[in-house]
Amino acid sequence: MSQHSLTAKDLQPAIVDRFEQIISNGELAHAYLFVGANGSGKHALAQWLALCLFCAHLQAGQPDLTCSECQRILSGNHPDVVVAKAEGRQIKVDQIRHLKAEFSKSGMEGQRKVFLIEDADKMTVSAANSLLKFIEEPGPGIYIFMLTNNKNAVLPTIQSRTQIVELQPLAPEVVTQQLNDREIPEYLRTVIHGLTDSASQAAAWVADDWLAKASDSVIQWFKELTNGDALAFVDVQTVMKGLAKDRERQQLLLDLMALVWRDAMVLKTQPDNENLHFQQWQQIIGQGIMKYSMNQLIQASQVTLEAHKLLEQNINFQNVAEQQTLRILQILRG
Repeated sequence: MSQHSLTAKDLQPAIVDRFEQIISNGELAHAYLFVGANGSGKHALAQWLALCLFCAHLQAGQPDLTCSECQRILSGNHPDVVVAKAEGRQIKVDQIRHLKAEFSKSGMEGQRKVFLIEDADKMTVSAANSLLKFIEEPGPGIYIFMLTNNKNAVLPTIQSRTQIVELQPLAPEVVTQQLNDREIPEYLRTVIHGLTDSASQAAAWVADDWLAKASDSVIQWFKELTNGDALAFVDVQTVMKGLAKDRERQQLLLDLMALVWRDAMVLKTQPDNENLHFQQWQQIIGQGIMKYSMNQLIQASQVTLEAHKLLEQNINFQNVAEQQTLRILQILRG
């Protein structure tokens, strides 16, 4: 089973089984919010539902994938399946206005229309509020599938008007198969498991050796912090700043910084625990935490978890990373 042949059924078998029953009973709701990590199958699930709604030759509740309706959905060219996604970092009100105009039309070729909103958490407040009425009263034959990996960032008013479906973590054998297909190095796989379920994302991160360099830089930063060495601050200004080339890489570096402190807390309570993301560097982490209390490690971890909020407030990466480095040094120095 290759990476490219994975279906919604492969990725989320229990949820697909549930939806098969829902469709069979004619109980499909008009609005859903699919919540899951990148690579968990949110898009595949929404696309499968669209295929079920439009396929001309359903077979045992499954789309045949060969009819003209299925082929147009799979190629992204079906006039009654409309997709909205973030332009830049946000889904803006103008995009929702376009959707609202589409809502007001009947299906171009039939009585059904599907709207798929990717990264629903990136809707501006204005965009989300603009969508509310249409979620409440979409009209017959209209279905709305919203996708997010951060439910808490979706307005409560949106959540309350949708059926929320929490996707399950991928089965270990599925993840392993995907990583094998992408030829991801073994020693980076435990790090990747802490960041994403998406093999295509992982492949992009390792393509230019970026993830290996980023992991090494975070371990060096951690080692210097636990040694009480202010060189950790210099590392941010030199090595990490160079790796933080774009918004995605900046967020990933902050995630890696949080993961290493998560591993530190695990090792503090369970020194023989091998369920670590930075498994390759277990000895360095174990040595680094020996003289610190669990309370200090918890405080340091909390600092790293707060860093994303600062980045979202448009504080630049270097300032965020420098600030958390100084705060952790203060905590560890007591």
